[in-house]
Formats: sequence, structure tokens, C-alpha cells
Amino acid sequence: MKLVILLALTACSGHMVSNSTAVNYELDCASTNTTTASQLNCVRTDTRTGEIVVVDYMKLPVSNGSTATDAAPAGRFTTACDSTSTEKRADFYCIRMNTETGELLLINLQKLNSFPFRS
Repeated sequence: MKLVILLALTACSGHMVSNSTAVNYELDCASTNTTTASQLNCVRTDTRTGEIVVVDYMKLPVSNGSTATDAAPAGRFTTACDSTSTEKRADFYCIRMNTETGELLLINLQKLNSFPFRS
């Protein structure tokens, strides 16, 4: 029984956002995959009230280049990424969240700089 609980906690810990300071919102994502269908599932939690909402990531605004904003305290932004896959297709999604306001942004990975930078 302890092994089952440990495995469940380990599986969830890879998708959970946690900072040393308290944040207003947390974002958790995980995919469900079968041989014929796949879907990314995300929820956003308001840590002040406990309210949880389902995130429809396909309706989020999409980045179109750099995602940088003005400087802010550490922990203002967090990112959750996961992949969906079937036998014929695989996709990788990342969502950036402002932990102060709960604002979400679907990241267009093809428009981001890479690290180390390409020469």
C-alpha cells in the first residue's frame, strides 16, 4: 500500500507547481493517452479560496514570440508542460501562468529562442 501511495505522489509531483513562497494560483497538467485519442488536462487552483477550474487550453491566447515581461519578483510566473500521444501523432504543450493573477498563456514553442542559443 505504501508503494502505491508513493508512486501516486511521485507521478503527481512531476506536474505540480510549488514555490518556496506562497502563490495565489497553481497550475497542474497531465495528459491522457490511448492508441487512438489523447488529451491534455489542466486545472488551475486558487490557493486562497480553494476553487479549482478546468483549463480549456485550446481557447487560451497563444504567444507569438518572446514571452518576457517587465521584471518582477521571483515566482511570478510558472510553466506546466506535458505531451499527448497516440500511435500516429504526438504533441507537446506548455502553458505559462502568472501566479499572482492566474492569467494563462499557451506557448508557441516554435517562436521561442532556444538555449543554448543557436549560432
